[in-house]
Amino acid sequence: MWINQLKFLQALCLMTASLLAGCSGGGADTPDLGQVTGTITLDGQPLTQASVTFQPQTGAPSVGMTDETGHYELAYNTDTQGAIPGQHAVRISKMGEPGSPNDTEDQVPAKFNQNSKLTAEVKEGENTVNFDLDSKAK
Repeated sequence: MWINQLKFLQALCLMTASLLAGCSGGGADTPDLGQVTGTITLDGQPLTQASVTFQPQTGAPSVGMTDETGHYELAYNTDTQGAIPGQHAVRISKMGEPGSPNDTEDQVPAKFNQNSKLTAEVKEGENTVNFDLDSKAK
């Protein structure tokens, strides 16, 4: 069942990225992009089923979802993988299991999402951007 929920969340993230990107389909309106992959851990464990958003200083964000190993790949829109080159603010979020008592609570500390100070620089070509998050660190 969680596989279907993960697929739904991935589709939702990609739809959001597509809408924010002006619904470009990878055509002439799509800027040059860097390919971004990485792994996210929280307190030494893979962070699964989490959304990651890279927001550039100008332009549309790119989003991805982590798999069971914490690995993610960013998508610019539904047809195009990657992110705009340059400096990005990064937000990582994971909602509780749908239907559970904590389904509306973010399972990732606010310092990594709504109050995030995480950043990443995307360059043209291949980029590996890993995040080893520590919930206890200040």
